[in-house]
Amino acid sequence: MTRVCHITTVHGAFDDRIFFKQCRSLAAAGFDVHLIAPIDRAVTEDGVHMHPVRVPASRILRPIVGAWRAFREARKLKAAVYQVHDPELLWIALLLKRGGAKVVYDMHESMRGHILTKTWLGPAWLRKLASRLYGWFEDLAIRKLDRVLVVVDSMREDIVRLHPAQTRKVEVIRNLPVLAIIDRSLKTVGRDERFTLIYVGGLSRIRGIKEVVMALEALPDVRLKLLGPWADETYRAECAALPAWAQVDDLGQVRMDEVYDHVRATDLGVCLLYPVHNYMISLPIKTFEYMACGLPMLVSDFPFWRQTFGPFGWFADAQAPATIATAVRAAQANAEGRRTKGLEGRREVEQHYSWESESKRLVDLYRQLER
Repeated sequence: MTRVCHITTVHGAFDDRIFFKQCRSLAAAGFDVHLIAPIDRAVTEDGVHMHPVRVPASRILRPIVGAWRAFREARKLKAAVYQVHDPELLWIALLLKRGGAKVVYDMHESMRGHILTKTWLGPAWLRKLASRLYGWFEDLAIRKLDRVLVVVDSMREDIVRLHPAQTRKVEVIRNLPVLAIIDRSLKTVGRDERFTLIYVGGLSRIRGIKEVVMALEALPDVRLKLLGPWADETYRAECAALPAWAQVDDLGQVRMDEVYDHVRATDLGVCLLYPVHNYMISLPIKTFEYMACGLPMLVSDFPFWRQTFGPFGWFADAQAPATIATAVRAAQANAEGRRTKGLEGRREVEQHYSWESESKRLVDLYRQLER
């Protein structure tokens, strides 16, 4: 049985893509699967052996101290294949590769562009410098590691354009919903009589949370459920200070297999991301999760998203609360339209966008690495 080890110091142990999709799928396919992640204690679930790593809270220390601790734990496992999930782990990925293992980098998002949006790094010039330095190091890793996984075709095209000699290494493994988990109910979640929006995922400025709360001022009969971690307390405090915050249920981070009962108990899924390059060409997992639950959506008015999600929801400018409120009112007034869009979305996921079919590509990739 081939031993494989996934490593993250940024994501939680029960991360959707890492644990519920990739690790569980590999374990079901017969691999000896281990996961090093921030968790209180060692535990085994669904055939995945989890190993705790202590990660500093400091964003400066985490890529150094946290990564080194993860590396030491990884070496003990003597895995044949390692997969790292965070850009800050690329340096230990290169160390593991030098040790003779095969190493995969799962690029959840295009980090070069994303660094430019991280205001905590400082002024724009410093972020540009950080993006270039990171890009140099990422280029080195792409040349040295065995495989690079990306979530959408456009990311693969960008890498291949920069590294045509590495084309065979770059694989698209889309981040798609697990229908078997979505279709099982763990607990009953009561449906509010009022029209209810839901957002699932990280809560940060460029994901348009504040503007949705501002839009609620014009929608006094509408509720908003938030399921996910806040990027920082300062931004949460800004949102909580808004007049319509009383219409918000801030439920915190919820395990993926518990999220869907909440989603099914609402009326409209929200994914209103700012128009930054990464997002405008992305296919967010939350949109497919809404669709899989038969839930219509309100999403950002990007050309690529209109082309992809046109039949399944409504569109608005994520930075304009007035247009968000108008779109919500249109959806609220059209019960038959919501039902039709929800049914069409579910059918689309069943036919083209489920993890059940996508997981075969991941397993095949690992079978190749076994040789």
